[in-house]
Amino acid sequence: MKGPLRRNRRTTSVTAPTAVVMIAVAIAATVAGCMVAPPPAGGPSGGPTAPASKEPMEPTPATSGPCRRLSDGEVRFDTGDAQRVVFALGHQRETTEATLTSCHRVQGGYAEEWVRPARIGSGGFGPVDTTQVNTLQTPTGSYTMTEGFGRVDPGTELEYHELSPDSHWGGRPGPHFNQYFEGEGQWPDEGLWELMEEGLYEQAVVVNFNRPPDTEARPGLSFAIFLHAGMAESWGCVSTDTDTVVQVLRNAVPGDQFVLGAEGDVFTTGSATPTDGPADGGAGVRID
Repeated sequence: MKGPLRRNRRTTSVTAPTAVVMIAVAIAATVAGCMVAPPPAGGPSGGPTAPASKEPMEPTPATSGPCRRLSDGEVRFDTGDAQRVVFALGHQRETTEATLTSCHRVQGGYAEEWVRPARIGSGGFGPVDTTQVNTLQTPTGSYTMTEGFGRVDPGTELEYHELSPDSHWGGRPGPHFNQYFEGEGQWPDEGLWELMEEGLYEQAVVVNFNRPPDTEARPGLSFAIFLHAGMAESWGCVSTDTDTVVQVLRNAVPGDQFVLGAEGDVFTTGSATPTDGPADGGAGVRID
């Protein structure tokens, strides 16, 4: 059982010299402690001080890259009043590698948010708005984003489809062509669930090529064009890592835009000329 502490009755006498030494050590320790201790909080009198006022810096328009060229009106395609424009750009039409750049509207133009690598169709970039099915080309042009799909909604303002084994993307002429639907699919409909399980459609954003609200859907032109996960060459989609697709979904609002194509076909001035001819008359790409 514990009781109250008792002071030891034995006392030890301290000689005068010893006491002087102990006092000196105590004083030295106090001085050393003052030297290393932080200054007291507050103002000169020790009282509280107002928190430092630090306004967050407003983003400013980009000074280089696709976002600067978008701000300066050097993009051939209409991007409307999009709050965000995601570019997928290649150095030439035949490439299968691209660079994704996200541009966000700010006061005076567009600021760059991030830059990521991507892959596109095995056939490179195709014609503006008229890329045909089975060419394995990624369309060139500007297209809105209004919906997405995948395993689970990451928190997006776009219309979102959580996939099930009945989820398909229509490839047959008819009411489901180039649209999401649930039910029994038949070739050339895409089975979205199976491709999700393979890692490609874990998350995806629909590129509104050859479909409303951008245009009426036309069988014969390519369909099922998405920004999706997997980082692999495709039949015409843009593929990057899953985290990037999730970031696009979380930031997107209906009406944001994709701009796809070789640099020489996307920008009006100062662009590298594509290998198969100038942007306004090269083989395979039509620029209005």
